[in-house]
Amino acid sequence: MKIAVASGKGGTGKTSISASLVLARPRVLAIDLDVEEPNLSILLGCAETEALSVTMPSAKIDGSACISCGTCAKACVYGAIAWLGGGIPVINGSLCRGCGLCSRVCPPGAIFEEEQAVGEVRSGKCGGISFLEGRLRVGSVNTVHVIGETVKKAETLGASDWVMDCPPGTACPVAASLRHADMALLVTEPTPFGRSDLEGMLELTADMRIPSALVINKTGIGNVPLEDLCRRFGTEILARFPFSRSAAECGARGESPFKTDAGWAETTRSLWSEIERRFS
Repeated sequence: MKIAVASGKGGTGKTSISASLVLARPRVLAIDLDVEEPNLSILLGCAETEALSVTMPSAKIDGSACISCGTCAKACVYGAIAWLGGGIPVINGSLCRGCGLCSRVCPPGAIFEEEQAVGEVRSGKCGGISFLEGRLRVGSVNTVHVIGETVKKAETLGASDWVMDCPPGTACPVAASLRHADMALLVTEPTPFGRSDLEGMLELTADMRIPSALVINKTGIGNVPLEDLCRRFGTEILARFPFSRSAAECGARGESPFKTDAGWAETTRSLWSEIERRFS
């Protein structure tokens, strides 16, 4: 089973839940797809042992062959090519998605592509836990590409059970992560912001036809009802983790509360049972 742990907003405890699920079942493959801020390995206590560079093509212009027609700039749907009506167009490498369209439409064939590094896929193992981590290169915007390459690497490892720590929000990086999941475990909190962002996540998983279930974290810091959303989207609340100072202190130290909080660990084991009851 491939479980995507996601949340509509940051700060709900998504990574803490992901790490706890992995620690409760060390045989699963832990995958950090929050490539802009990967930290699952920290909570697992793992260190990277191998890094594989992630590259993608980026357009370049041979100025000596360019005829300054502007065809490439007009064709680029990402706005990565600037042309002011004369001279050689300028390519913004940070906006280029490597689609290759500009090189195909260039009349004199003055545009070519070069591979450029946009991130890494890091891997490691500790205490019987295998993990992968996608990491976006500083300054790169190609989040989805790094996520895709991380998933490709995971598929070569032969593990049947995954726990994927997804990016927060409801944008393209989240959709790219959810695409590989058998179910989405949505982590939220009983606050106005938590409810609003959860609704967006439920709409996304419904549109993508991915079965979902909820985990309510930090119960006690708010009393915003979520049951009506569950009824509307046909989902269930599988677990509730109370707000606790000890869990917050663990996070501040870069540790998982699963290792130090007996109540948290027991709730995590019960959560696994509920996941298997509903989705196996």
